[in-house]
This record gives sequence, structure tokens and C-alpha cells, in this order.
Amino acid sequence: MTISEISKQVAEDYNSLAATIEATSSIHFPPQAKKSLRLFSASEAANLVGVTTRYLAMTAEEINLELIRHGKANSRNYSLSQINQIRKHLAVKAGWETEKGFSYDPVRRENEGLAVVAAVNFKGGSAKSTTSAHFAQYAALKGYRVLMLDLDPQASASSIFGKVPEYLEEDESLYAALRYDNPLSLSEVAQKTYFENIDLVPSGRWVSDWEYDAPRVATEAKLIERQIAEELEQINIRLKSPNLNNDQFEKIQATQQELAKQLTASTVEKFYFMRLQMALTDVADDYDIVVCDTAPNLGYLSNAAIFAANHLLVTIHPHWLDCESMAQYLASFQQHQSDLENAVRRSLGAEYLTDKTLHYLVTRHDTTSAPEAQVVAMLRSQLSNVLTNVLVRSSAITEAGTYQQTVYEAERAKFNGKTYDRAAESLNAVNAEIEAIIQKGWGRS
Repeated sequence: MTISEISKQVAEDYNSLAATIEATSSIHFPPQAKKSLRLFSASEAANLVGVTTRYLAMTAEEINLELIRHGKANSRNYSLSQINQIRKHLAVKAGWETEKGFSYDPVRRENEGLAVVAAVNFKGGSAKSTTSAHFAQYAALKGYRVLMLDLDPQASASSIFGKVPEYLEEDESLYAALRYDNPLSLSEVAQKTYFENIDLVPSGRWVSDWEYDAPRVATEAKLIERQIAEELEQINIRLKSPNLNNDQFEKIQATQQELAKQLTASTVEKFYFMRLQMALTDVADDYDIVVCDTAPNLGYLSNAAIFAANHLLVTIHPHWLDCESMAQYLASFQQHQSDLENAVRRSLGAEYLTDKTLHYLVTRHDTTSAPEAQVVAMLRSQLSNVLTNVLVRSSAITEAGTYQQTVYEAERAKFNGKTYDRAAESLNAVNAEIEAIIQKGWGRS
């Protein structure tokens, strides 16, 4: 087949597949449909807040919550919004800045910076989206204010949170906040989700365009930077002239200062990888944690996420081929980040750089597999900062994903109880470990 024939075939295949997906989505996930978060039983709510069911009920009565009764037993059920009201009431009652206050309501305090977590790897199937979505929901269930950024054009995280990418417009996607022509602020693009405490900036096909925009703008910025540098050189020569009066000197100096500002702006434009970091300043006061689900590559957008993040999580599937792929990823990662950091330090200064932590998370681990156990042991012996807990392979996680849900929002009754509990236990252990890393970054004990 010629290239034109292949292109025609691909176009036909796309149209056929897209039509089928749209028809199926319109039945199961219509654009006007809205996902909703289930209610939580008294025991679940008490566990989330960290109190007994009796004390939970007493507090609910104390703040006059109207609870929903359910089932033959007329048992109490709590929405996440109600759980958060109880949580905040108890934190204030215990003392906002006390250890007990932190345990009830762990949102970051005034002296604690925005935590940006990025799940990365350029091997597909390493559970980046699964890890990102479950951690975002875990954090929200704990009471944190979370912004979920979907940086993957495949938009898996967007779909999990009820945003079907086929139905989104350009101005509703992350691309709108990153594009160079008439960008929107992240606060304008972020959308409320059905999940209390989580806002989403969706992905979609437009995000791929930024992979082309970034190098083009960077090249243009380099040319502008060179022109400005030449003008500044001429101005510096003129400022040394002994024939200038005070008025002339001040005018030339003002021009010099303006060109210096333009030079800094041009340098920032050249450094495409800083664009996400700069966009996040718009919403830094609105959230406690930002979770970035990146694409399986080290492209421009992934590099921007890595640069903006202060907590990096490399997800690893414990198969030998995946380890070989990750080794190549780490080599590329080290070179890219070293070059970017040196460029920023040299051109703008160290204040533009963000301190980071880097940890490895073993995912989709079959704990009954001897070969996988050997790979995990090898990883722990060769890598620093491998998380103690692993994300196990579980049919509960897979089945929940089939319905565009996570384990946290799915009802236990729909699964084999032991299978569900094992998945939830694994997720909670992993996410608690990530939470502890964030809290350590905030300076908490």
C-alpha cells in the first residue's frame, strides 16, 4: 500500500471506530449524564474521620446534619460533603493548629506550599492513570482540596471523572491554559466534578497540539532573545559615552530596563517546560494537592509536568521488559532534567527551580508470581526510595475501571468481598505512603 492508501485506510478506520465509540458512549455515558458519588455507611464515614460511629452520630446531631436513612435497618448514610462538615467542626473544636486538629482536617496550613504530584514513566501499562485517579480520590476522601490535571491525550483520567473527551471543546481542556494564543487561566478551565473536593482539568486531542506549539514558540523566542541581546549590547556601549547628559542617560537606562524585562519574558517563553509551573500559580491558593497524570513519554508536556512537580512517582510494572524500558527512561530523564535545570539556573536563577522528591511504586503486582517477586526484590536492591507498599494486580480495580469507576467510588457489594477488600487495602497503604511523603514535604512529623 502507498502512503496515501494507508492514510485513507486509517481515516476510514478512525471514522468507523469513532462512530461506534460515540454510539456506545451515548447509551452508557451520554454527554448530558452526570456521575454521582455514592453515600458512605456510618462505619465508612467514621473510619474516614477517625472516630467511632457513636461519636460520629453525636457530632452529626450537634451540627444539625440531615442524614439519609437507608435499608430495612434504617441505618445512617453520609455524603462526602457531610463528612467534611463533621471533619472541619471537629478540627476547630480540637484546635486548628493542634495535632488532633491536623488529624481531623489535614488541609495545608498557611506556611505550607502547594504539593504537585506527577506519576511518570514512558512505558504504557504501568498504571499511571490508575495510580493518579485513586490517589486523587484518596486525598479528597481525607479532606484535601485536589486538582486533577490530565496531561495525557488518551484522557483516561478525564473519562474516570466523567468527562468524555469526544464531547469536550478546546476551551474546556488543559490545552486552553497552555496554548500561546489567547490562553485561559487554569481557574477558568478547571471543572467541578461529582467527587467532592476534586476539580478536573481535562485532556483531549487538543493537548497533542502543544507538542507542536512548544518547539515552534521556543525557536521563535530564541530569535527574539538574540535580537534583544544585540540591542542591549549597543545600549551598554551608549551608556558608557561621556557625552550623555542626565536626561539622555535616564532615557537610555529606561530603555535598557524595558529590554531586560522583554529578555526575561522571551527566555521564559523559550523554556516551554516552565509553562505549566507558571499556570499553576493562578490556582496555588485554591488547592492542597495537584495530581498530574502524564502521557507515557518524555515529550514536551511530560517534561513540563516533571518540572512543575515537587513529588515524582515513577510507576513500575514488575516484568523484566518493563524494567529494561524504565532503565532507558531514567537515562533520558536524568539527561533532560539536568539540561533543563542548568539552563534555568544560568538564565533566570535558582529561585525558579523546585526541590523534588522521587519515589518508585511497584504496580499491578501479582503477589503469587515467583518471577515477579524476584523482579521486585531486584528493584528494591538496585533503586533508592522504592515505596514499601505495592499496588497489587486485582480484578476489582479492573472491573471498576470497566464502568469508569475507581475502587473508592464502587460499591463493595458489586464485587467479591475478599477481592474488593484486598484491592482497597493495597490502595490505602500505597496512598497513605504518598500522603506521608507530602506531609513530610510540608514539614509535618
